[in-house]
Amino acid sequence: MAGATTETIEIGLVLQGGGALGAYEYGAITALLELIDEAVGKGRAVRLKVVTGVSIGAINAACIVGAANRTDARRRLAALWNDLVLESPLFWPLQVTRDLSLYGLPHFYALRSDVLTFPSWTHLYDTHPLLSTLASHIDFAALNASDTAFVITAVDVESGVLKRFSNQKRGKTEYVTIEPLHVLASGSLPPQFPWTDIKDGKKVRHYWDGGIVDNTPLGDAIDAFSPDKNVGRLLVVMNLFPATAKLPASLLEVTERVDQLRFGNRLRQDTKTADRVNDLITTIDKLAGLVPGKLPDDLAEGVDRARALKLVKTVEINLEPKTGSNDDYGFRDFSREGIESRRAAGRAIALATLRPELEDPMLQNRAAGSPAALGVTGE
Repeated sequence: MAGATTETIEIGLVLQGGGALGAYEYGAITALLELIDEAVGKGRAVRLKVVTGVSIGAINAACIVGAANRTDARRRLAALWNDLVLESPLFWPLQVTRDLSLYGLPHFYALRSDVLTFPSWTHLYDTHPLLSTLASHIDFAALNASDTAFVITAVDVESGVLKRFSNQKRGKTEYVTIEPLHVLASGSLPPQFPWTDIKDGKKVRHYWDGGIVDNTPLGDAIDAFSPDKNVGRLLVVMNLFPATAKLPASLLEVTERVDQLRFGNRLRQDTKTADRVNDLITTIDKLAGLVPGKLPDDLAEGVDRARALKLVKTVEINLEPKTGSNDDYGFRDFSREGIESRRAAGRAIALATLRPELEDPMLQNRAAGSPAALGVTGE
């Protein structure tokens, strides 16, 4: 971090849902925390401003924010993913090992045993084991008291409304005391998992996985950045879903390919929208400069808000496996080998992508108040 200054760099982190693919995020998060440690050690004021997540991304996010410090966050993530490992004999074929989680994951979910009531089932697994796992690895008191904004989402089964659970009040998003049930709700993906019941006043609401509606909560992260002109803002988005993949060879792979397209496509749409918004903001900025004299107060405030949005740099970290690899359809692979290989790959990808971004003079200039920087999407 050459040319260190005392100006603040704020980092926003967006974590997708994707089952066992969340191990890529686990590795990438550890890399990000290491880079923040390096920057702070060199005198830079770098802080994790906000973490948003869905499903397994919500679980990873809770481990980060629900920790005493960055070292503790790495420890908690490692312990969590060690509990999610599904051990199998070393000589078992890869395909068999990958599919073992279909029969349950001890610290996550278990197959239902009430087979006689099958005609009335609305889900396949019982997710109560995850509540104990979350309570073991996340300090919810620290999470709720944290200066780092934490936002996770779930969708109301009956109303279809996307619900945000946040440890801070921001705009129309109300503060709630985050508990294990809120994190479970964000990962209640149907039809595998049951909806999660959460009391809202006198009424009980029923929630499914927020990824059904939006698997990449970018807007919530952007909204949490401070409006200070002397702050540099870096939005880090973890992308778990490949645009391309090998041709499915089974019904399970067909289902997973559909999920890839469904959960990953929204990110690509949002990225294109962000590019259009940046173009629009640039135009507004140029037009404002052509107006003689001082802008009316209401217009000046609007232009200032637009300029603040323009100063967010978005970096997309593609954690997806290479097309044709054994991990093209790895949602359910919780084997130790699978998790460890994803962790290592995620860490390597994030280090290679984020180190130059954090050292980018453009980002440092933004923190020094440069008005010329534009929002950028990198891959």
